[in-house]
Amino acid sequence: MNSEILDPYTGRSAINETPNGLSLEVPARKKPLQLIFLGVWLCMWALGWFSAFGTLLTGAAGFAGFFILFWLVAWTVGGLWAIGIFGWMAIGREIITFNTQGINIARKLGPFSRHWNCGAAHISELRTTEQPASSMFSNQMPLTFMSGATHGTLKFDYGNRTLGFGLELETGEAKEILKLLLTRYPHLNKAKTS
Repeated sequence: MNSEILDPYTGRSAINETPNGLSLEVPARKKPLQLIFLGVWLCMWALGWFSAFGTLLTGAAGFAGFFILFWLVAWTVGGLWAIGIFGWMAIGREIITFNTQGINIARKLGPFSRHWNCGAAHISELRTTEQPASSMFSNQMPLTFMSGATHGTLKFDYGNRTLGFGLELETGEAKEILKLLLTRYPHLNKAKTS
């Protein structure tokens, strides 16, 4: 029986020096079974959507058209949610830039992105947190891409808010990144002042 020795220092992230500061890039976790399932589901979703829309356009539904319209709205919302999850797993990434001015968090999904700029004067207590384990169909990460900057394995206080980044980082890798950041930018770990 062959066994492979795992490299304990292989991580998901890439850290680079840029003109704007230290850049941390974390790609979304690729989960093949979820991608296949969602890809097939989205094909079925599209068939159902076009079929219902065609029925409404032709007027063949009659009085049932109200039900089909309601169903079509709900079906559209569910499909857009699934497209977001599929897109995040396929091409999503998080880019965090650190410098003396603060932290910039960017979550990118192809041409779409969300950005949060946090000034260093209001950042305190940079730390790691335990992320709940995700199973095949309980992955929370795609939803957090759409919801805001409160999630992640690395957290910090920003005034009265707690923000986070590193959605797809393992806790061990997050601890190593934290050590690097605190060596380079010790002001990010100052105690919170009231």
